[in-house]
Amino acid sequence: MARTFAFIFFLCLTGAANARAETAVEAFAKLEAGEYAKAFEIANPLAQAGDADAMHLTGFLYENGLGVERDMALAVELYAAAGAKGQADAQFSLGELSLSGEGVKQDAATAAGWYRLAGKQGHARAKLRLGVMHMRGDGVETDKAQAMKLFTEAAAQGEAEAMRNLAIAYMSGDGVMKSHRTAGEWFEKGAAAGDPVSAYNLGLMLQSGALGVPDLDAAAAQMRAAAEAGFGPAMTGLGLLIHRGAKADESPADWFERAARADDPQGRFLYAVALSEGDGREVDLASALVLVDDLLADEAAPPELKAQAKKLKARLKRR
Repeated sequence: MARTFAFIFFLCLTGAANARAETAVEAFAKLEAGEYAKAFEIANPLAQAGDADAMHLTGFLYENGLGVERDMALAVELYAAAGAKGQADAQFSLGELSLSGEGVKQDAATAAGWYRLAGKQGHARAKLRLGVMHMRGDGVETDKAQAMKLFTEAAAQGEAEAMRNLAIAYMSGDGVMKSHRTAGEWFEKGAAAGDPVSAYNLGLMLQSGALGVPDLDAAAAQMRAAAEAGFGPAMTGLGLLIHRGAKADESPADWFERAARADDPQGRFLYAVALSEGDGREVDLASALVLVDDLLADEAAPPELKAQAKKLKARLKRR
């Protein structure tokens, strides 16, 4: 499965080194533009000549089969060579592969080692990953203080998921003193940085009263941001907020339908209810029954939701 990366280029000031770095940057620009064959054409000779940035970029192309035939063994070889030269993105990539076991032996301790090396060079996402491992004791000792330190460093570098993890820690009191106010602040920062899950959670806090007097419209604004980013649970959440009275041009059923199409189990159930009752839609018992059956077949759906779906199916069968 393709992974996304933030590529880091360390540009030297000498003429020759700067020319190489600019060429690597040019190859990356082609990659970003979707011109994969051209990116490979530029980067591969540089990689063969020992340019660490080009090695990583070429490895990425091989890993994901972009412009070349997919070759995990060669991707790992290139990442390892670049990582040995201190290329932080390559070290992070090796950590990702070691954690998942794709192309290499799965080993959490090895993954942590690569993340640690990349993190020492300022790689924000490597710090995030290592922080999660310290929270869980996965491949490293459980050290929640260290996890919070890494999350804070990554968040300061703009890593939105690290902001979300800090918020979750403060909301639960896991490793820090519990504080809904601080959790809300971190969710707000994560949402502003573009993380839809942070926006969704901030919306939940705003509607629940965890941050003061419940504010349905402010909650709906956060839910909308997350929903429009494609996060299914937020589509359901926005529909529920509209049902409770939040200002919106759409009906709850509009968002339940979108949530159902995004495979959100609760959205699927609520849209089935809307269709069965004619709430915002014409009554359509056949379509409602299809949605219920899909929900019942979903192994990931919560048991309590499936129990409600079984009751709804029984009612539909009687009509």
